[in-house]
Amino acid sequence: MDPVDIVFALLPSLLMFFAVSLGANSLERYVFNYARGRFELDRLAADVESVRTRISNIRIEYDALVEDKAEQELRLGERQSAYGTLMAREVEFSDPRNMVVYEIGIPKPRMTGWYVKAIGPEMHEMFSGPGSTVCPFPGRRAARLVIWGLPNEEAVRLRAKKTFGALSEIMVIRPFDGKIRLGDA
Repeated sequence: MDPVDIVFALLPSLLMFFAVSLGANSLERYVFNYARGRFELDRLAADVESVRTRISNIRIEYDALVEDKAEQELRLGERQSAYGTLMAREVEFSDPRNMVVYEIGIPKPRMTGWYVKAIGPEMHEMFSGPGSTVCPFPGRRAARLVIWGLPNEEAVRLRAKKTFGALSEIMVIRPFDGKIRLGDA
């Protein structure tokens, strides 16, 4: 076999390769247009884009809901803490030992006493004893006391003045009937 025979043998393949390379672009366009029309590629691309947009919108809403949830959990935690504090105070005030009051004077038969709830300096005996409790002011405590032998006009004056001693302030003053209400604690 000489080189001329080889060229003649390969010539149809080379011509076919040349023809295909010239028509490849038009063949590619034809296949693309056929697929676009037959399989609705434009509509599918638009549907994919709308799904992507919807997913991004859902993600934004999800992030907003997660923030709201965190905020509500924080508020819930604060309220649970406040509730726990109130429950602890209720247990504290339901304890009979906390119903003790500081007494000023000596009770006598047929004598009216006056129940007073006052806030004063914690260094004073009546504000540091068992009938006292904490208050929101630093260095001060609330105390419950009963004053015996106080004339009515003096009690009215105390109620109007709202002061008890030099550094104390009266919150509640009422006639004492021998019972301390839980709300007065």
